[in-house]
Amino acid sequence: MRILMLAHRIPYPPDTGDKTRAYHIMRYLARRHEVTVGFLVDDRADLAGLSVLRDEVGDLEFGQIWKPWSLLKGVVGLAAGRAVTVGYFRSRTLRRSLARRVDGTGYDLIYASSSPMAQYARPLGPPVVMDLVDVDSDKWAQYGTHSRGALRWLYETEGRRLQAVEADIARWADRCILATRAEEKLLKSFAPWARTEVIPNGIDLEYFRPAEAEAGHPGIIFTGAMDYLPNVDAVKYFCQDILPLVRRAIPDIPFYIVGLNPHADVQRLAEIPGVVVTGRVPDVRPYYSHASVCVAPLRMGRGVQNKVLQAMAMGLPVIASPAAYRGLEAKPGEHLHVEDDAVAFAGQVVRLLKAPSERQTMARKARAFVEVHHAWATGCGRLERILQAVAREESSRARVRACRRRPSPPASHASSADCSTVGEEAASYPGLCAR
Repeated sequence: MRILMLAHRIPYPPDTGDKTRAYHIMRYLARRHEVTVGFLVDDRADLAGLSVLRDEVGDLEFGQIWKPWSLLKGVVGLAAGRAVTVGYFRSRTLRRSLARRVDGTGYDLIYASSSPMAQYARPLGPPVVMDLVDVDSDKWAQYGTHSRGALRWLYETEGRRLQAVEADIARWADRCILATRAEEKLLKSFAPWARTEVIPNGIDLEYFRPAEAEAGHPGIIFTGAMDYLPNVDAVKYFCQDILPLVRRAIPDIPFYIVGLNPHADVQRLAEIPGVVVTGRVPDVRPYYSHASVCVAPLRMGRGVQNKVLQAMAMGLPVIASPAAYRGLEAKPGEHLHVEDDAVAFAGQVVRLLKAPSERQTMARKARAFVEVHHAWATGCGRLERILQAVAREESSRARVRACRRRPSPPASHASSADCSTVGEEAASYPGLCAR
């Protein structure tokens, strides 16, 4: 197939959840089909990734946006009744270049990752598979419940407006892809007309492998983009409410916060003795290897947390909150521990730190779980079959349109049978003529 893939951020380096998903899907499709990748760059440091993408794909189309200006456009859009997210990722340059591409190239379909890319995909013409990944509108609504004053109003307003965008996408997209059954159920709660499929997040099982030997000195780790509000809230909550309880039993236990762009609130946590804030690191694996447990005490967020999958793939026991566990099919108590209360959460951390054999047993089961349920090849193969089905549907629609434009032949003419066959084929696909 000829596929135009759209991503709201450059898919390299794969250092956040959305970029990781886009990167692995891009690599899989590019090895098997003709792929053009269109994306936006809002951080000049990410331009270093262009050389890698050119080696992986070759055919790139991108636009650069300047964060302050894009944020201003988003706010102006808010005043005009639109979602900030849509305005932020709007680029006239990328829109024009993609339109020229589609005019001159016969793409079979568009695969668009994340709801902001719908504004580019819909006007172009080919059938569209929208990978929403998560229902982002609910994330903004959650932010509102954890905020006050003007910020609360802003987050709640963005949540409502983005939900309207998602509902509209569900009306016209040929398929909507979600990362979990929970996200699919949430989308259908306000867009029951959506044609949905579920493709779980994966993990690079060759890259993330268990360490040869367990860390000699126990430690606790949290990983993620540290300017992302749910992550900022999670480490603050852990340091304020959970870590003091852990240190009553294990006084000198270190806590490593590993991830790029640490927010000022996160940087201040480094003032607590034994709390290490690393910032961006070239390779997160050594930090996992030198930890004994991974914690994911998120109180808000959607979808499957890559930090949880990475730790499980590295053979590291995980203690997660219900928000971090949501969407996983892993079994609590067997593949990981799930605790909501700060006291119970701290108790599980202490118990695992003091029980090497239990850590090793859970680590083996966690690794086996992700090997079965979260290999990228499995998810990408399923996505490829969905794309092929959508392309076949569009081919049948084109034949129906051609037959409708064709002058009616004599009753004895053979082509009447051809059109009859096309009509029967169209009837076999739900919604085939809806476009």
